[in-house]
This record gives sequence, structure tokens and C-alpha cells, in this order.
Amino acid sequence: MNEPQDFPICLQLRGKRVLLVGGGKLATLRLGSLLEVGARVRVVAPQVSAEIEGHARSGAVFLERRPFMAQDCDGAFVVFSATDDRGANRAVVEAARARGILVNAADAPELCDFTVPSIGRQGFVTVAVATSGQAPGLARVLRHRLMAHVGPEYALLARLLGRLRRRVPGGPRRTRIISQIIERGAAELIARKDRRGLRTVVRQAFSSEEAQ
Repeated sequence: MNEPQDFPICLQLRGKRVLLVGGGKLATLRLGSLLEVGARVRVVAPQVSAEIEGHARSGAVFLERRPFMAQDCDGAFVVFSATDDRGANRAVVEAARARGILVNAADAPELCDFTVPSIGRQGFVTVAVATSGQAPGLARVLRHRLMAHVGPEYALLARLLGRLRRRVPGGPRRTRIISQIIERGAAELIARKDRRGLRTVVRQAFSSEEAQ
């Protein structure tokens, strides 16, 4: 029998209610990632790190200093359990699943409905490397290697292509135009700050489609 594989997705968590159980190092790292994408995070833990405490004082998160209760999952879009207690993590998983809520338990892939990849960001460009929870250390190494090739020019190119997608009707034509812009070296032109060359590439991509 083949080993189970992850199905990669990108969740839109901005403004969504997220429950994070735990207050130690793992929870602190997870909280940083959740705040980065604009999630509305509620932290439940008897004790928390100074960083989580600081976020709570600033109003960035809602903190409850107490043990987890099953009803804490009510209303959450997704649940993360990041405690050092395997039994506590299992209790969180069971409570979330009983309510039909997707749940992740840190460092326990066998308990997870989903795993969290090693993530690198460059503006709108996100590089995520996953190993189905089997080798997070390897995922981190590969992510670092990949990010070495993703400079700020790709973030600017992603923004440019996003504007084009909003202006050009969807369909095969738009797909071909965007593909041509990428393949004609737009990222390299942005890196060299060659605006004239970039404008030429964009015009050529549109012209080649109009000529067909």
C-alpha cells in the first residue's frame, strides 16, 4: 500500500477565526505565521511565552490563560494544537473533529487533518515545501535553497501580472499573454531595473496575440 500523501492547498485566513492551543515555542512560531496572513487568533493556554503575551497586550490576539476545553473549538474556521503534551494535542484534535473543523497538531502528523509546509515568502510569491509531515528538517533545507533563487524581482512581477489579470478577460488568451511575459525574461528585466525592456516585453506579448 502506498504511503498517504498531502494534498497542497493555500488557505485564505485573513479575518477568519483561528484557535491556537498552546503557549510555548511551537505555539509562538505558529502564531507568527497566522498573524502574518491576517488571521483572527484566539490563544488558549495556562502559560504563554513573552512574545504571545506581548501580542495579547497589543490586541493582536485574544488570550485566555487556562486549560483547553472542547467548546473552545466552537466557531473556529481551523484549529491548531501546539502543546508539548501529546495527550492534550489528541484532546484538541478529537474536539475539533467532532465539530467538523480541520485541525493540525504540531509535530504529530498522524493526528493531523493537514500539515503545515516550510514556508518562504517574497511579496505575493510563496514557496512551500512539504514532506507529508515526515521530515520537516528536510523541508526547511529545501525551502532555503529554493528561496535563494527567488529575489524581490519575482514579488514585483507577481504584482504586475496580478494587475494584468484584472484588466484582461480570463481565458486562453490571457494565459498565453502572461506565459509570454514570464518566458521572455520579465523577472530578469525587473532585477536589472530595465523598465524600457519590460514595457517592450509586455507590448510584444499583447502584439503576438493580436496578430493571431
